Amino acid sequence: MSGLAFAQAPPPLVPVRFLQSALAWGLVAGLWLAWQGEVALLSRWTPATLVLVHMFALGLLGNAMLGSLVQFLPVAAGSPLPCPRLVPWLHAMFNLGVVLLLVSLASQARACAVPAGVLLGGSLAVFTVLALVAVLRGNGQRVVRDGIGLALVALAMTTALGLLLLAARTGWRVPAPPGLVDLHAMFGSLGWVLGLLAAVGSITLPMLQGTHAVPSAASRTWQASLLATLGVVAAAQMKLLPEAAWRVAAWPFAVFGIAVFVLQARAPHRRNPTLRRFWQAGCTALLAASVTALWSGTPLLLVGMLVVGVGLPLMVVGMALEITGFLAWIALRQRVPRGLRVPGVGSLFVEVDKRRAFAVHVIADLLLVMAALAPAVARTAGFVIALAYAVSLHGQWRCWRQAATWRRDDG
Repeated sequence: MSGLAFAQAPPPLVPVRFLQSALAWGLVAGLWLAWQGEVALLSRWTPATLVLVHMFALGLLGNAMLGSLVQFLPVAAGSPLPCPRLVPWLHAMFNLGVVLLLVSLASQARACAVPAGVLLGGSLAVFTVLALVAVLRGNGQRVVRDGIGLALVALAMTTALGLLLLAARTGWRVPAPPGLVDLHAMFGSLGWVLGLLAAVGSITLPMLQGTHAVPSAASRTWQASLLATLGVVAAAQMKLLPEAAWRVAAWPFAVFGIAVFVLQARAPHRRNPTLRRFWQAGCTALLAASVTALWSGTPLLLVGMLVVGVGLPLMVVGMALEITGFLAWIALRQRVPRGLRVPGVGSLFVEVDKRRAFAVHVIADLLLVMAALAPAVARTAGFVIALAYAVSLHGQWRCWRQAATWRRDDG
């Protein structure tokens, strides 16, 4: 872990709050699916489905991405966030905004739409500005900071389109064009989440999984291609290109998945086997989504669940568990006197807890895919999804508690 600026790390509890919230939202999403049953998977337009998708996209992925940036920017990218005292408030505003948005989507309550838009739009706008300032001022690798900057611009676009759709849904403006929903989804999943995973992964794959470093030329080509893909998707949704052109959005998910498999296969120093399995399973789901998206007649709900409900969450959960051990080690290192030997990073989060979480997540995600094809399985899938995230939360809590209660005589 040489080259990491530990002195610039925020208090460990700050990113941990985001990561705990992410896993908690995954649990809530499972319970919601178990409660709503097949109605949540019959159509992508039902209120129950919209709530489920946003629990995954905002609650789970949103918290995980923001929390990762809070830790990654200062430590690995040399880009400390300005005004760090705002971050806990932004976390609270963001999650309260998610709750109000879900209430608005479930009941079409206009009274919740306005505060939801203010809290979500405001917190994401402030976070985006702070993160962009950090990226511009940072001294880390330029190609990594550029990748993060592109992802943040995509987040800003996703937020703006989401607010526009919320205003249309609650009657504050004329109905939104049909393609706006897909454009909102593409900027969010492709530009923001996948773009950020690729930028951060260029550092964390060698550091945490022992792969070779990603060549700068490859990262630059990826960034340019991703930007061009988003441009093609936007043009297709605005009828400037044939409607079928949006299917070009399938290729980045396939390329990302293949690249991860190749890097892992050629890794000179293989580390953290459970994290590797999480990423392998997630990339498999992304590859499946990219293939099924190219088949005409494939339900978009299935493609969306493979990406937002299975593929991206698997990688995010694996990283969240790994980062929790790292943050617990930092907290322990800050608590004990200097010079005293403490347990290594890898010993705080018990490996068996990670393996248990991975096994339950794989079963839950297989059931979720089955439920997208046969909605009668939805309630069972929901219960197992809730169990998977509960197991992950329990492992995270055990890791944090072990670091908090460690004494000198334990060593």
